Amino acid sequence: MSDFDTETKTNTTTTNYNLPHKLTSTTPFLNLKLYVLIAILLICLLLVSFLIFLCVHLRRASRKRNKMRVKHSSGSIPLVSKEIVEIKDLDFKENKERDEGNVVNVGFVKMENGGGGDVEMGKKSGESSSSISDDISSVEENIGWGRWYSLKELEIATRGFSEENVIGEGGYGVVYRGVLQDGSVVAVKNLLNNKGQAEKEFKVEVEAIGKVRHKNLVRLIGYCADGSSRMLVYEYVDNGNLEQWLHGDVGPVSPMTWDIRMNIAIGTAKGLAYLHEGLEPKVVHRDVKSSNILLDRKWNPKVSDFGLAKLLGSEASYVTTRVMGTFGYVSPDYASTGMLNEGE
Repeated sequence: MSDFDTETKTNTTTTNYNLPHKLTSTTPFLNLKLYVLIAILLICLLLVSFLIFLCVHLRRASRKRNKMRVKHSSGSIPLVSKEIVEIKDLDFKENKERDEGNVVNVGFVKMENGGGGDVEMGKKSGESSSSISDDISSVEENIGWGRWYSLKELEIATRGFSEENVIGEGGYGVVYRGVLQDGSVVAVKNLLNNKGQAEKEFKVEVEAIGKVRHKNLVRLIGYCADGSSRMLVYEYVDNGNLEQWLHGDVGPVSPMTWDIRMNIAIGTAKGLAYLHEGLEPKVVHRDVKSSNILLDRKWNPKVSDFGLAKLLGSEASYVTTRVMGTFGYVSPDYASTGMLNEGE
């Protein structure tokens, strides 16, 4: 063995011997052992890394909450949900003929038009779908109750229907935040005219809730039937909907206490009870779900979106119709029979 190999082996042995000796040696810092000091430094490094990660996570969560609050404060009125589909197309030819024969008279009501005059008219819910376009082709033939707005008025209120004013979108249209000339804030629902769907929903909503005044039902202030445009003007509800507060990112602690949730449930039930018992003809909503329950700043619920509503005459205990609604919310009896009553 050469002298070089011997020297290398000796140095390696010395290093292996000195390493544990150095780790157990006492340092000038508080007379701590070296391995103890290294362990403390590693723990401190891990703590600092964890704190940095926590701060970044909390900052991101705070930004998400702020965005959600801004979104909630916009008073988004949900459109007909994209989930709304026809569950089953039942064959109700005989029942349909009988249903069309049972004409429900909505009655004569007065409408305030843009020129300040009153227009008196009456409509029937049993009219065939082919006459819908004729029913709404002019302002004088609108139904329900509320103020008539011109397209120009609503364009000004929504700043030309700008994207900045959009507070909700759906398969049937877009909802804009608007400020009228008197300073009142409203939500303008611009219905998309897909194969006449805008006219159908326009007729249904105005007919169903045009005359309704209840603290737990969203109020229809007016409408626009200018040319091919079909719009509905609602009161502005500024605290989002129940679905957002139940399933959205509301932070580590939900502001919705048990009492608030109970009040929302009771208020919603009162609104539906009014539709079923306080009106003539009765109104069956057909799409009650959390996203269609709006909330104000005091957590008062307001049932909205009557695009699938159905009228039920006083002499009829039920009406047979195609099964429509959202999966998970439709009554099993209604889904299986197509017979709709005020209990749905």
